[in-house]
Amino acid sequence: VGAGVYQVNVVSGTILASFLLEGSISWLYYADRVFQFPLGIFAISMGTAVLPSLSRQAASGDTEGVKATFSQGMRFVFFITLPATAGLIALAHPIVSVLFQRGEFGTHDLEMTATALVYFSAGLCPVSAVRVAAPVFYARKDAVTPVRIAVVSIVLNILFSIALMGPLKHGGLALATSLASAVNLVLLVVMIRKALGRLGGSSLLLSMVRNLFCSLIMGFCVHGLAIYVFRSYNGSSFRAILGLSACIVAGIAVYGILSRLMKSPELENLLTLLKKS
Repeated sequence: VGAGVYQVNVVSGTILASFLLEGSISWLYYADRVFQFPLGIFAISMGTAVLPSLSRQAASGDTEGVKATFSQGMRFVFFITLPATAGLIALAHPIVSVLFQRGEFGTHDLEMTATALVYFSAGLCPVSAVRVAAPVFYARKDAVTPVRIAVVSIVLNILFSIALMGPLKHGGLALATSLASAVNLVLLVVMIRKALGRLGGSSLLLSMVRNLFCSLIMGFCVHGLAIYVFRSYNGSSFRAILGLSACIVAGIAVYGILSRLMKSPELENLLTLLKKS
């Protein structure tokens, strides 16, 4: 429950979507499938990777080591998920169009699914970061605290959903899930700081701001490129797939160049790891 609170919140959102327009459940489902791709590739892998290190350090009483591993994991989360968020938002329509627009999946379904994807994407960073924060408690043999915080997050998700599903329809349910995930992360970090002491918040904040700056510029560039590429066609044709691929590659290149110019330590660490492998 502590690690899978996002999935619980998605299920509750799906139940509430049954009270909205016909198709709302499907739009949320398709958007969540796209959202799960970057989440599954990076966030779950990161959480799995940091747990053994955290467990060894916690078992040996190395509090500073636990804090260092947590801080490094969070910085990598910021480095990967912030540009991924910007990319998903900038390319929401092309991605949904290429993946799903065929047969009975028409233009209206495209718009509704893309809207849900944008709101889900806002929660990519906190959902991913929870996968790094929760293992800190498991490493310290504390499975209770993440569950208690998860229950708070689930309750807040329901309240947010009820408040937002009126004005934003199914998009409000997706946004509620993202907001609840952000609250979940904040509460986990607060409890980690209470248990371990200072976590180097200034360096984490600097990393987040730097990566957010690079991600915003990259997002605007990719959005402009997508408008140019897809102005005359869309759908699941080979040209659309090629155009979407070009936008993604361009986004990665722009973010990499900006990160290099900003002397991002996360980029340097990533390049070092790639060279060793």
